[in-house]
Amino acid sequence: MTHEDACLQPAVSFILTAMRIAIISPYSIGPLRGNIITVKRIGKFLGKSGVELLILPADTLSAAEMERQLVSFAPNLIHGFHARYSGGLARHLAERLNLPFVITITGSDLHDPLLRNHSDTIRTIEAARAIICFNDNEKSELSGYFPQALNRIVVISQGAELLPVTSVENFGLAEDAFVLLLPAALRPVKQIEFPLQALAPLARRCPAIRLVIAGGVIDQDYAATIRAMLCGAPYATWLGEIPREQIGALYSRADVVLNCSRFESMPNTLLEAMALGRPVLAADIPANRALIRDGDTGLLYHDVDSFCDSVARLAKNAGLRTVLGQHAGEFMRERFSPQIEAEEHIRLYQALIG
Repeated sequence: MTHEDACLQPAVSFILTAMRIAIISPYSIGPLRGNIITVKRIGKFLGKSGVELLILPADTLSAAEMERQLVSFAPNLIHGFHARYSGGLARHLAERLNLPFVITITGSDLHDPLLRNHSDTIRTIEAARAIICFNDNEKSELSGYFPQALNRIVVISQGAELLPVTSVENFGLAEDAFVLLLPAALRPVKQIEFPLQALAPLARRCPAIRLVIAGGVIDQDYAATIRAMLCGAPYATWLGEIPREQIGALYSRADVVLNCSRFESMPNTLLEAMALGRPVLAADIPANRALIRDGDTGLLYHDVDSFCDSVARLAKNAGLRTVLGQHAGEFMRERFSPQIEAEEHIRLYQALIG
């Protein structure tokens, strides 16, 4: 049975005996990133399914401390997230403890040539028992770069967790503001400068438009550039890092949620916004096309003109926003369940552990 065949077996008793999985996460502190959200969500739902977990953050633990904890925990398998930043550790520790290991490709390790071509990435992909991608496009792209890995690549879609909406915070926004929310940490790949520049003429014609950026600082130089641009953009504001427990309320306040990235893997921000039934407008890149059926579960834009046309259309048509949001929520419930995400991981683990 192949790894993919194992992932397609019926959802019957998943854990025949106690399964212990060690997860190596590249980040655990600092600005919120997709990797942090993904690891926490998968860990949460694996735990609900009965898996015993040990999560080892690479940004706070040394390899020696990880090994000490692994020896005590005695896992059946090691799972690393991000081939470049966790792959070397996962491979080293798996070899030391004679364990199988899998790696999840999380975006930049595939799309950024400096990370994709790094020796740690290459050796990790060569050695991993399985390589997990979030969608078929990424599987195809990864196998193009690493054809020898094709038979070990497994597609497991991310899950869309329904965030609680527990506050009535207005985040300093006027009640009649038309809020375009861009949830993104400040780093170049997120292309925060794009909506800042593109919206300037539209905001002059439609003063109700408000671009709201929410996210911490990852790249200090880039953040300085964005701050300077904000000084000349009275229609835009940067909220900084929003506490996780308030994110659901922020999505709910938004009229439209944006994604303007140069590349993504499968953005948690879109998953979460769509799960809450929010209309989304996103860059037409492969990862976003895996989530957004243009005109049905959201809108895609190709350039400045199509972006501005879509914003104007959404601002004028509350009915369109409602329909897009409803379809987005239904699509998330049907196709991106975090319970199914956990079940498919468990099937893969069982196939590798035997």
